[in-house]
Amino acid sequence: MTYDPRLVDAATVYVDATAAATLTRTPIGTEFRYRDDYSGRPVATTLVLDGGPVISPAGAVPPFFAGLLPEGRRLSALRRSIKTSADDELSLLLPVGADLVGNISLFPEGKERKTVTPAVDMSARELDFSHVLTEAGIPDPVSLAGVQDKASARTIAIPTSAGGGASDAILKISPPEYPMLVENEAESLACARIMAARLRLPVARAEVVRDVHGRSGLLVGRFDRERGARYPVEDAAQIMGIYPADKYSVDFEELTLAVAGVCRSPLLALRSLAAQLAFAWLTGNGDLHAKNISVVDRGKGFEVAPIYDIPTTAPYGDHSLALPVAGSSVGLSKKKFLSYCMEVGLPAPVGEAVAQKAVSATENYAERIIAACSFDPRRARDLTRILRSRRRAWE
Repeated sequence: MTYDPRLVDAATVYVDATAAATLTRTPIGTEFRYRDDYSGRPVATTLVLDGGPVISPAGAVPPFFAGLLPEGRRLSALRRSIKTSADDELSLLLPVGADLVGNISLFPEGKERKTVTPAVDMSARELDFSHVLTEAGIPDPVSLAGVQDKASARTIAIPTSAGGGASDAILKISPPEYPMLVENEAESLACARIMAARLRLPVARAEVVRDVHGRSGLLVGRFDRERGARYPVEDAAQIMGIYPADKYSVDFEELTLAVAGVCRSPLLALRSLAAQLAFAWLTGNGDLHAKNISVVDRGKGFEVAPIYDIPTTAPYGDHSLALPVAGSSVGLSKKKFLSYCMEVGLPAPVGEAVAQKAVSATENYAERIIAACSFDPRRARDLTRILRSRRRAWE
């Protein structure tokens, strides 16, 4: 980057390779406005073509764009690198604007569109993840201790090239305070594939890789990229028009209806979301929030994206759902789950089938996770007890 993003007053927003809109700093906030000559698909479901300009107060950008920013340590490191505050969102977007999720990119107005080199090239002869940790603000992984956030929120994730070209994968590395989180998520995805195969649902492609130091990473295929194509993607928070900080502030019923409402097949979307909820409860995943569910459009309209980011958080003391169901984030019995299905419009037989397949797919989940992560006896005992209790209320 050869410019200071804090001094950029306007940015051009591209849909694929077409200039579609601008983000401009004004005395009253940041203005989003479509270009007069643009008539393609909207930038986002919440930013309609004929809706006029959208003003976000102070340094904020519309929720859709805020949702494109990295989270956690990557965002903190980005903020430090350009020496700006957390509410200067346009300045934070510009350095990462060339490789955003989906088919949107963003560049300073008047600047040429350029591709970026992924931070890690997995085709390299000798892989070394050390600089990934350093860029995430962890200069000495051994020295950092303490649990500060939900486990899955602490994973360090960066765009990666799996084949030596453009970014087509995400490399996730366990943070020092959760040394086996990569293995946790890998095994959770493997179990999810059992359920997903029976329900014909997609699950993110992932494999555990190791660098020259033996450090593990989870290489997750990007579902918004395929053979050079970039597909539109929105997460549930973006669809609902809420900022990332509010990703825990909605209930699961509200999220379900919002996501299904933009999908080409609402019934299939409802079934997918019900399956993800059931799997989260039965595996002790307390982080199924509004940014961990997305939709993708591969040319036929939006559909629920492959299941992703699903490690169990129960071993780390997080035993509740991220979003409440029927007003509660605990005690999700099969009866309550089926009531949720009926409330959002999923037929009872379909809800019953989803519940049965989720129970079946997670039968040996605790044992698999304990073996994969080498949990100490206390964590292993607690996880087994918690998940056994949940299964009894579903069988």
